[in-house]
Amino acid sequence: MQTYRMWIGAEWVDADSGETFRTYNPANGEVIAEVPRAGLPDVDKAVAAARAALPGWAAKSQAERSAAVLRIAEAVRRHSDELAELEILEHGACAWHAPLMMGFAVGNLELAAADARTCMGHVLPTAPSKGDLPGSGPSTVAYMQREPVGVCALITPWNVPSLLISTKIGPSLATGNTVVVKPPSINSGIGLKWAEIISEAGLPPGVVNFITGPGTTIGEALSSHPGVDLVSFTGSSEVGKSIIAASAQTVKTLIMELGGKNPAIVLEDADIEGSANDLCRIAFENCGQNCAQPSRIYVQENVYDGFVRAFTNAAEAIKVGDPADEDTVMGPVVSSAHRDSIEGYIKLAIEEGATLVTGGVRPSDPALEKGFFVMPTVFTDVAEDMTISLEEVFGPVVGIHRFSTDEDVVYKANNTVFGLCASVWTKDYPRALRFVNRLQAGTVWVNQHMNLAPETPWGGFKESGLGKEGGVIGAEGYTQLKLVYLKHI
Repeated sequence: MQTYRMWIGAEWVDADSGETFRTYNPANGEVIAEVPRAGLPDVDKAVAAARAALPGWAAKSQAERSAAVLRIAEAVRRHSDELAELEILEHGACAWHAPLMMGFAVGNLELAAADARTCMGHVLPTAPSKGDLPGSGPSTVAYMQREPVGVCALITPWNVPSLLISTKIGPSLATGNTVVVKPPSINSGIGLKWAEIISEAGLPPGVVNFITGPGTTIGEALSSHPGVDLVSFTGSSEVGKSIIAASAQTVKTLIMELGGKNPAIVLEDADIEGSANDLCRIAFENCGQNCAQPSRIYVQENVYDGFVRAFTNAAEAIKVGDPADEDTVMGPVVSSAHRDSIEGYIKLAIEEGATLVTGGVRPSDPALEKGFFVMPTVFTDVAEDMTISLEEVFGPVVGIHRFSTDEDVVYKANNTVFGLCASVWTKDYPRALRFVNRLQAGTVWVNQHMNLAPETPWGGFKESGLGKEGGVIGAEGYTQLKLVYLKHI
């Protein structure tokens, strides 16, 4: 068992109360780490450290801040094997998946360092025109400059822990903010390992702080704290709404990447075998614990049966097992409580009349009985008003729906409170673009799903979130815009 401490003001500290909690290996239930259980005094201390460091950090040149983020990227690269191993042990990430996340994390940091050097302002042309206000005209220059928002609370999720820490910490630091990072309780060891790695980068005290503890206490305290200027949160829409409410009294800047119930639409002229295999692989990657998971698959009725057969065959071929095994395709879900939640959705789907095609049970292998496993689960005969059509299961559960016309499926796909992403599968590109223009989603793919480039912004419509993360637009989210008029006299 590894013991970790929090990183506040460039010091390794225990919780003010001295309390700790443990994290566990979801593959076998064994203890992985013991970490501090922070309370409100620790939140105050972390926010105070970040606020004290803010003027000096914001005053540094853009080149200095970007160079610091690049030093973090290099430190992560040096320790990527250790981080990947910890993601396998504490999160249950598969051995093939964890190293990929480390590569993406380094790339996110390097991109953030570059983006911040080009997004912090530009000059606007001004010209006299009829009706100009006094003082405008050819002797006036207007320019926009971006400035840091201030102290940022970065509340990260458990499903891709390293990836989302990098997504938030890179642009927030590069644009001149100081941060308090609150990693998820369930894999806090990964978060505090990041703190150890970042401590090697030589940033001034208080610029980066890591605090661990229950979200209901620490996340809420950060969201309502008067010393916090911005909250960036990735997680469920339910928790996101509570953060929005808690932050309302101080009108904080918010970046919210929330839930999804994402449709994939397979048209009659699509490559049925290929689309079934691709969507199956994507749907059960990371045990379906992904906000972009295609959990509602709509298939045109004349190719429906063939798609269901191909998708089911692909699901039943997935090797479920120890995530440390190189041959394992799908490991455990993150905790016993989350497994119970997923199994509750499966039971409810059956009670509401959906047809269970495959899965819905725990694996029969005795070697896996201590882990938190659920077999890949596929339902057909899924009605639009069933719970698994409406709520985010966040697990290895997919419903395959039948549709007849384009109008029919557009209505069904959009008939949700979510709007994170969607995909369309067809060889008819003009038809695909008509779908793209009508689907209410922040990202729409054609003949692929969940292919994300770090240069592009990510974020949803409706209850799937506020703002964007990734690329230049994501970096701008951690800034506030100032317009300056300068007249030569």
